[in-house]
Amino acid sequence: MYLAFDTLATQATDYDICIIGAGAAGIAMAVTLAEQGHRTLLCEGGEASYSERSQAIYRGEVVGDPYIPLDDARLRYLGGSTNHWGGVCRPLDAHDFTAKTAAPDTAWPITQEALAPYYTQAAKLLNLTQPHADYPVPGSGFERIYFSLGNPVRLKDKYAATLNASAHVNYCLTANLVALERHAGRVERATLRNFQGDECQVRARYFVLACGGIENSRLLLWLNQQSNGQLIRNASTLGRYWMEHPHASVGQALLFEPQALGLDQEYNVFLSPTPDMLSKRQLLNCGLRLHRMNGEATQQLINTLSQDAPALGEQLSTWQAQGRVMHGVILRAAWEQEPRFDNRVALDTEVDEFGIPRSRLIWQQSALDRHTIRDSMLLLGEHLLNQNIGRLKLADWLAAQPVVMPSEGELAGRHHMGGTRMSHRAEQGIVNSDCRLFDQENMYLAGSSVFPSVGHANPTLTIVQLALRLCDHLDRQLRRPSHA
Repeated sequence: MYLAFDTLATQATDYDICIIGAGAAGIAMAVTLAEQGHRTLLCEGGEASYSERSQAIYRGEVVGDPYIPLDDARLRYLGGSTNHWGGVCRPLDAHDFTAKTAAPDTAWPITQEALAPYYTQAAKLLNLTQPHADYPVPGSGFERIYFSLGNPVRLKDKYAATLNASAHVNYCLTANLVALERHAGRVERATLRNFQGDECQVRARYFVLACGGIENSRLLLWLNQQSNGQLIRNASTLGRYWMEHPHASVGQALLFEPQALGLDQEYNVFLSPTPDMLSKRQLLNCGLRLHRMNGEATQQLINTLSQDAPALGEQLSTWQAQGRVMHGVILRAAWEQEPRFDNRVALDTEVDEFGIPRSRLIWQQSALDRHTIRDSMLLLGEHLLNQNIGRLKLADWLAAQPVVMPSEGELAGRHHMGGTRMSHRAEQGIVNSDCRLFDQENMYLAGSSVFPSVGHANPTLTIVQLALRLCDHLDRQLRRPSHA
């Protein structure tokens, strides 16, 4: 049921769970916890739809590599960034949870098996169709991989009726977290403020911060300052190890035998290096996206290759005269970024209208990030050449040495991950394997900020799987005899 802010301020209800943030994780949790019968409060800092005033809270500074302005890279209203989600997703690979040879810090404290039981429920929440199973492309060092595509769900629309009708969940808009009151290792109250300056305090047995892959870090950095470092006593990694999925157009290829990669029947094919190849060539995970060109663009690519390599041009001309079908492809990619201590969310000197310092994102791609995309492309080029089934042309920026990342174009996936990483110990991260703050018995984090590493897959599905796993954990906690 919807609660106006002034109603929330005057009621005396104590909740089982208070969730701060109504994006993919927050809404998934609110709906699920309500179904489990728990009294849940869902607080969204924005409004029911987009507003300039709420969106302005997301302004911040970016230092390092070119990046999307922070207030353009996410949305701050009910539904969060699912309101511009494209619907593309897949689970993280099993090897994404392990320590990769090139970057041991990629290990998670849980395995893929911990999230697998939540796939079906997450897929239902997100309106996903089951993709085809991945399979190896013989002799290539790649797997043919599949995504759920083209069915983006707007969670605020899908679950509006559920939230309004549920007897177990209340939700409130323009309810911005500005303070926490804690005692003896437990958070007791959250202070919320609306845009008119009104405040209220909410009591709950458990609190979940689900404000996104930048805001979780920003708010915790601020709240920890306000607590004199008692909210998170070991804050050495707070805001650190922030990651994105770099995105770029990486080249073109001409396939003499399109059927070898499935591009005789399909217009889009996705490839990823096998785990063995990641280890052998010291790579992070990478997804190559092959998009078939139309006939005119294919002919232009044939002409370019013929000018660059006359002998090849003669062969291509002969094949065309024989009626051989060839396809050009545009190659785009999204790849894993190395988790690095120096990439971080910090607090700026400028504050927002609630008096909280704005985000300052320090983000730079590493030599390993650049090696990953370049060598993944070279691996594909080697396969095409060795099997004589095509030729690859790297994008100019990727062919240069040293590689200089593009300063324009897509740049990244707007996938904000890390900053409050999950770990075995407080010295290594901010939350434990149950997504609980190490120093608070009843405060948890939801969303991609807890990712210790990111693979190449879009994060929304993993966010929801983790959120559903957290719901089950909280359900068990609330049903313990001490809560009877």
